[in-house]
Amino acid sequence: MGAILQKLVIPMPDIRTLPALEARIIMSLRLAIVAHKTDQDCRSRLAERLGSRLAATRLLIVVETVGFAWPESFKTGCPCSPETTPDEILFLNMIRLAAIGNLPAYNALICEMIDDSARERIFHDIRNFTAAYSNT
Repeated sequence: MGAILQKLVIPMPDIRTLPALEARIIMSLRLAIVAHKTDQDCRSRLAERLGSRLAATRLLIVVETVGFAWPESFKTGCPCSPETTPDEILFLNMIRLAAIGNLPAYNALICEMIDDSARERIFHDIRNFTAAYSNT
């Protein structure tokens, strides 16, 4: 039974194997969450990572929106860890789908966890973030 379960476990990708744009998003997400928990302003550091103050602000809006809507604690890796978490990869997949405007696939990805109005709000907030991030 242990061998069967081991085959079902999908290893999370190492952050160093992700495209640079996506790795910066995960690192920025981690920074934003740590800064929030320690009551620090991280906008200038996020702007450096993401290429603009607008992208940093819009990512912070996404983090806040997700924080309110997520049914349980959103799990991120330590800022210095190369290992990603399932929530971080789910977040990247949400961004990928929203960036290309694929609302049906995006909804299918998280429909069992998030209600319709929160999903729609997160989708639009992510679209605003990706528009700002892609312009940098």
